Amino acid sequence: MNSSPSSSSRLRRAREATGTGLVVALVSLAAIGCLSAWAGAGHAGSPAKIEVREARVLLPVIPGRNTNAYFRIVNTGGAPDRLLSVTSPAASTAELTVHRMNEENGAYRESSGSVEIPAEGEVEMSPHASAVTVRSDPSWRPGERVAFTLAFQQSGTITVEADVRPVTLGSAP
Repeated sequence: MNSSPSSSSRLRRAREATGTGLVVALVSLAAIGCLSAWAGAGHAGSPAKIEVREARVLLPVIPGRNTNAYFRIVNTGGAPDRLLSVTSPAASTAELTVHRMNEENGAYRESSGSVEIPAEGEVEMSPHASAVTVRSDPSWRPGERVAFTLAFQQSGTITVEADVRPVTLGSAP
């Protein structure tokens, strides 16, 4: 019995190997092309670059009660970042929360733990999305400014002053 492969089976294996090698080469070239375009656009190794462009805190209807603070956080860098916590010397508590609805169509806030800030993107906190739930100071008045420190996973801390605004019906905070 002849144990050597026939020339037709050797030829078939050579074609299969060539086809597989061609696919690997094309996928590699595509990946290199995408990485080159990404690097050429200035994003290779570009860290997160966080700015807080707007900060406001609502004056609660009942002084000293919980209210919400909202921030517009912009990331102009090439890597995502994560908001880990928010603190304020003027608020006894501050917690990252997200708006939720229950089966009876009632709204409530739930702890979110953190908020992702996408690369080259932004997060606009609002009553219908992420917010910071804080215990207000009974002495707060409209027009005052309250300091908040936002702690990010990559970008460290940023301290901003939020405008104290009254709650007004029919308008966004």
